[in-house]
Amino acid sequence: MVASTPVDAPASQATPANVAAETPPAYVYAANDERPRGPVELELCERASTTDWLYMGGSIASFALSLYADLQWFRFNDSPGVRTMGPALVGMTWGFTLGGGYLAQPKCNGFVKSSPPEGDVRTSWHLAVALAGLAAISAPMLEYWGLTNIADGVPLDWSVSERRFRVLAGAGGAFGGALLPYLLPPKTWRAAKELERLRFGADATGSWVSYTVRF
Repeated sequence: MVASTPVDAPASQATPANVAAETPPAYVYAANDERPRGPVELELCERASTTDWLYMGGSIASFALSLYADLQWFRFNDSPGVRTMGPALVGMTWGFTLGGGYLAQPKCNGFVKSSPPEGDVRTSWHLAVALAGLAAISAPMLEYWGLTNIADGVPLDWSVSERRFRVLAGAGGAFGGALLPYLLPPKTWRAAKELERLRFGADATGSWVSYTVRF
C-alpha cells in the first residue's frame, strides 16, 4: 500500500489566514461605540466641538449694520417701497443671527451619534422652524425699538398700510434669514453633518446606504 503524500497548495490559493489578513476591518465596531473612530472622525469631531466665533461675530455685525442702515438711510427715502427694504433687511440679518448662532455652537463634545437599529430617525427641522418663528416674531419688535429709542421715533407721515407692511416685511425676512445658515453653514455644522454622513452611511458590514441632507 502506497502512502499518499500531501500536495502543497498553490501559492495563489486563498487560505483563511490570508483572507483574514486582506479583509479590511468593519467600519462599525460596536453598536454602543460613541467615540470618534479613526483619524477622519477625530478631526471632524475636533472641528465640531468648538464654537465658530468668527461666524457668530459676522452675523451680529451684519445685524448691527443693517439696523444702522435702516435708521440712518432707508427711513429717510422718499419712496415707501425703499423705506420698507430697511425692516426686511433688519429681519433677515436678525434671523440669520439666531439661526446661525445655534449652528455655530459645539455639536460633537467627544461623542458621535450612531444610527439606531430602526434606522435614522433623528431630525432637526423642528428646531429650525421654531427658531425661524421666534425670529419672525421678534424682528419687528427690534426694528420698532430702534425707531423709538435710537432714532427720533416713527415719522407721522407714514400711512397705516406702510407701517403694517413694514411689520410683515420684517417678519418675512427674519423667517427666511433664520433658514439661510443651513445653506451657508458654519464650520461646526458642516463637520457635524459630515460625521453623520460617515456614521449613518455605513452599516456593520461596511456597505453604504442612501443619505439625505435635512435641516
